Amino acid sequence: MTSRLRDVLPITVGTYLVLLGVIFLLDSTGTHPIGVAGLVEGAIGLAMVALGVLGVLAALRVRRVSRRLRRAFGHVRSAEGWSIEDAVIQTVMGDIQLDLRDASLPEGDTDLTLLCWIGEIHVVVPADLGLDVTAQAIVGTVEVMGVREEGVIRDIHVRSDGFDGSPRRLTMRLSTFIGELSVEQDGRSRR
Repeated sequence: MTSRLRDVLPITVGTYLVLLGVIFLLDSTGTHPIGVAGLVEGAIGLAMVALGVLGVLAALRVRRVSRRLRRAFGHVRSAEGWSIEDAVIQTVMGDIQLDLRDASLPEGDTDLTLLCWIGEIHVVVPADLGLDVTAQAIVGTVEVMGVREEGVIRDIHVRSDGFDGSPRRLTMRLSTFIGELSVEQDGRSRR
């Protein structure tokens, strides 16, 4: 798959999902009485539109970042001694679990975007790291450094104390359609 195709494919799929959802919604508003079938069609239509919009927004957000890891199904886990640089990690169905306590993080600012349509994202970071996290879940639970929200359309932003003065700063964007997001700072010292 070419680089250009990788950039365009998520936007194209998201657009098709939006259009398919609109077709289902229009079909469900026919002149026949809305019964169980009409409610199912309407729900499918709304879900398709939401998935499509989420896909397009996520694709637009990640286009500007150089390093990408994509996995349609399965789990993404950090390896020991992982070197962190600006990156986007995404999966459609599965989990993303990153332990950054032993990771090599450069001086200055680093951006990390984690996207999971259906599943869980869990990140552990060292306590001495400047951290700025924006986490969004359409349906699910979001917990970032002790701030927790549950329900529908959860969106929180948390910044660690001393972020601006920290020599190493990590800005994370986490997003899921259905699932759980969690970020915790661990007091264990870095190696």
